Amino acid sequence: MRGDRMLKIVLLLQSRGRLSTRQLAGELEVTPRTVSRDLEALGQSGIPIVAHRGRFGGWSLLDGYRSTLTGMTPNETSALLLRASSGPLQDLGLGGHYEAALHKLRAAYPEPERQGHAFLRRLLIDEAAWHDRAPGVPEALEVCQDALWAERRLRFGYVKEQEGAAAPAPRTVEPLGLAVKRGVWYVVARDRGVIKTFRVSRMLNAERLDEPFDYPADFDLAGYWQASLEAFPAKLPRYEAELSMQAQTLEIVRAERYVRVLREEALENGACAVRADLATPEFALRFLLGLGSAVKIDGPQALKEAVAREAERVAGMYRE
Repeated sequence: MRGDRMLKIVLLLQSRGRLSTRQLAGELEVTPRTVSRDLEALGQSGIPIVAHRGRFGGWSLLDGYRSTLTGMTPNETSALLLRASSGPLQDLGLGGHYEAALHKLRAAYPEPERQGHAFLRRLLIDEAAWHDRAPGVPEALEVCQDALWAERRLRFGYVKEQEGAAAPAPRTVEPLGLAVKRGVWYVVARDRGVIKTFRVSRMLNAERLDEPFDYPADFDLAGYWQASLEAFPAKLPRYEAELSMQAQTLEIVRAERYVRVLREEALENGACAVRADLATPEFALRFLLGLGSAVKIDGPQALKEAVAREAERVAGMYRE
């Protein structure tokens, strides 16, 4: 509809500044002649459209003019209000601004629509898992944020899960972005030319250096993050084992977060032969001991012997 198209023109000029007729036509998927007619109609309706001549000409709104129109439908507004969550923004010190924006959005919501969308008060989306503990805000987050905004290098020690208690050697990186997943903060940074992801809570003695760097203009944080999520499973440790169990035990195995069932085959008497990835030998030992006699290990031999030794120690402890 023409009214929707004209609204889009105003919002495009308001958000992007000066645009040519050809650029507007490309955004709206219409002909330049249609855009020219719409611009003329906008001017006649009182919208202060300014024409710029010359090589870098185009169209813009009069300096200082801001439209109060949002172009948002009631359902779009409802979706924003329903999904409102300022947790990560609180970590960055922006929670107050976010809540103020939501108050303004609610105030702009038409009264009839507020009354007709009572489901907003009757529906809650809680994305936290049942057993997740609140990680808190890492001390290094503010330093990382400061270095990122100022485009300054960042130095810190980094402790990995498998490392011992020795103090890690400091490293210097160029921060490119911050990401939060399930309440856990990560820094995406360039480390000696290679882009890596660092968990903020594992940083020690983080400090912003007075060393500027050139932020790569072509870096796409969202694209990098999605690609790293897709590649993450391939980096996980693997430890495969052959197991036998009843169907009800297989459901317990499937429900375990760190276990992947790779193959299963039905046997006699309702039993199943299962090939599973148990991540590491240490985890496999702990997990299978917890299942007791409900699971029989068919391989590898080293795992069978390790479970047998540990089971004998447990039995001996209670015999004493």
